[in-house]
Amino acid sequence: MRPALNLFFAAFLTLAAVGLATPFEDGNALFREGKFAEAEAAYNRSLAQDGDAAPTRFNLGRVREALADPAGAMLEWERALRLLPSYEPAREALAAARATLGSKVAPLRWWNRLQPEPALGRERWVIACGIWLAVIPGVLWAINRRRFGALTCALAGCALTALGAGWWLNAQAEAETALVIERAASLRAAPADPARLLDTLPAGSRVRVLDASGGWNRVLAPGAQMGWLPQKSLERISSDAMVR
Repeated sequence: MRPALNLFFAAFLTLAAVGLATPFEDGNALFREGKFAEAEAAYNRSLAQDGDAAPTRFNLGRVREALADPAGAMLEWERALRLLPSYEPAREALAAARATLGSKVAPLRWWNRLQPEPALGRERWVIACGIWLAVIPGVLWAINRRRFGALTCALAGCALTALGAGWWLNAQAEAETALVIERAASLRAAPADPARLLDTLPAGSRVRVLDASGGWNRVLAPGAQMGWLPQKSLERISSDAMVR
């Protein structure tokens, strides 16, 4: 009787553990077993049930990489960094993939490197704080005649306003950023295949979408070069499923 009870409790605990596993954990287990399509479905369930998260996006990228879709992998790693810029596994994987494919990416401006994660999505608040900090000197001057304090506040306010403005402009550009998902996309001078070839962008290259016309997107490519790419060759980094 006792062995039968032990077997029953062991089976019960196993079923309970399986029932308590999250979709993310299910995805990890399936990935380790080499069941990549099933793992992808589990991670997508995790996004739907538990919300967007950088680790889930990173693991989705690993799945796409295992399924021989490097552009899809890079897209998920970009999304992971959009959610959490300090997530090093995604940053390292993305850098390695870019080096392998020769992806073309515009360098990040120095003022954007200064943006802390708590300021992401709050750029307008930073600008407002900078403006108020620049206005305070006038009050200090009128009340206490403190020139040094007034000048210090004015300079700090102007610097903060300029930084906030730079971060806000970058956020607007990032919202329109897309990745080349084909092995190589032809950047043309007009929205037509016979148009003059301006450049060839490898998979994973980043562009900013400016306009659309007849199945083509007018984009700003790395190197500040404008041209047209087929819509089918691009996918935006921002997605409806993403939670900023």
